[in-house]
Amino acid sequence: MWDACQTYEHPELEDGLFIDEVQAGHCTAANWPALREQLLTPRPPLVRVRESCNGVSQVIQEAAANGCYTLAEAAGASYVDVPIGKTVTLHAGADCSGDSVTVDVDTNLCETSFGSGASANDTVRSYRIQDFWAPPSAQRYDCASTESTCVQNFNSRVSAINQKLTVKLVRVTLDGRTTPSLATLRNNVRDLSDFYSVASRNQVSLEVIASQTVQVTSSNCDTAKSQATHKASSNAFMTVYMLPSGICPKSNSGSRNVYLRGTLFRDLAHEAGHVLGLAHGSVRDPATDKTLESEDASTYMGNFASDNYNLPQLHWLGWTEKEELVKVNSAVDSGGSIDVTVRPVASNAASTSSLPLGAVWDIPGTDQRLFIAVPKSRLTGSNSIEGGTVFVYRAPKCEGCTGMALYTMRLARFGARSNTEYEAWGLYFMPVGYTSYFVQEDGKSVEVFTSVTLRIRR
Repeated sequence: MWDACQTYEHPELEDGLFIDEVQAGHCTAANWPALREQLLTPRPPLVRVRESCNGVSQVIQEAAANGCYTLAEAAGASYVDVPIGKTVTLHAGADCSGDSVTVDVDTNLCETSFGSGASANDTVRSYRIQDFWAPPSAQRYDCASTESTCVQNFNSRVSAINQKLTVKLVRVTLDGRTTPSLATLRNNVRDLSDFYSVASRNQVSLEVIASQTVQVTSSNCDTAKSQATHKASSNAFMTVYMLPSGICPKSNSGSRNVYLRGTLFRDLAHEAGHVLGLAHGSVRDPATDKTLESEDASTYMGNFASDNYNLPQLHWLGWTEKEELVKVNSAVDSGGSIDVTVRPVASNAASTSSLPLGAVWDIPGTDQRLFIAVPKSRLTGSNSIEGGTVFVYRAPKCEGCTGMALYTMRLARFGARSNTEYEAWGLYFMPVGYTSYFVQEDGKSVEVFTSVTLRIRR
């Protein structure tokens, strides 16, 4: 069902409730209105304690709220699911007492010890759930009530994401099929770490802490992934599985696991983006007003080659600073206009420029925002987006969101030299200036844009 129904495309279906209801026979026409409402109601992510040393074994106990929880005696806890943004302190005594160890990733207790060195497997009697905490930084900020142009980031998991993240590599083999090597997978993860280091302003890096080769016996995609997951329980933030050739129609991800069907860097960046909380980048077709799912080439979260995540996604991940986005509501909601000069996002590398990366309009009466940005400074070999092209995206504010949450929709696209006014969601945009220079490459002149000025009004 996971592949056939593509439940991984919809974060509200990804916490297990939908599958449980289907398996229990509750997904009927009569029950659907109530079930749909239940699925769409935001639910806090759960800490789950399991009976065996893998992440698909029977759940003994689950809890969402911060606090101390005691397990029944002889419960035999051997695995704990830890949602991104939470930490769990496991205790050998009841009421969160005695020997302890704190974890912030899904953890196999068969490979975990308390502070004393004693094994935590089958010996956890209680656990305490807390929010993950990290010190403030330029990218983790709050907007004061007097800062009318400040764009608040509502991602509660920013602190947990922006650190050194651990990775386990798993090469999955099947008789009669080929699987790329662990060395190839390791190189791809190293490239992803390099990309994250630049795009996150040195907040995120990836550290491979373990690698393993496991053999499966089935060529069915779901069965093979399940077999591999059973054999490769991980204590890493993210586990990346390289699958045998031809058994799965596409790469995908779920929870903290990435399943790759090949070695394309774009696939790894896309699926790892899901683990970090990003949903897909889509496009509204201006001719038909229909949604073109996953067709935004300005982000790895689309189906095409790209150079980066898009600006709404970078902001959601906590990879932009307060001064790099300008909220325009105070200027335009009363009928006025504002000229905003933005610099290209490009790689999102740290910059000494005083220009912002984008303008943001909180759509009144909704939980949605428009982001206006210039994805690229110049044409590159990755796709056909030219330097200086302006993109207008719609994205949710996402207060209280969990799972693969930050979905974006490109509503408009136009060049810096255009003399036409464009509209999206009742907001109007007109390019009124730009700066650029030319470089010579392979005997050709390439224009590099350094800024685009836009007049924005309602």
